Amino acid sequence: MEVTIEHALCTYCNEVTELYFRLINTILFSIDENELRSNIELLRKSVPIDKYFTYGYGAHHIWVCQRRPSDMDKVFEHRIMIARF
Repeated sequence: MEVTIEHALCTYCNEVTELYFRLINTILFSIDENELRSNIELLRKSVPIDKYFTYGYGAHHIWVCQRRPSDMDKVFEHRIMIARF
């Protein structure tokens, strides 16, 4: 996987910082799209990743945006990373 950091992470608590690096590692250690989807689902079940981030899949990539600390229903304007598979 090729991860491109596109925007800075807002490190407003230790948990968001830890989850950010766990998310990056999950992406980097995945071999292909199927493994990535599976590993992201395992991550979702073990930690509250959806509390701090939102993400989605394109035809050949996954994108990640950070949720706003003031209103978790909103996300920052720019995505923080994209990974191509």
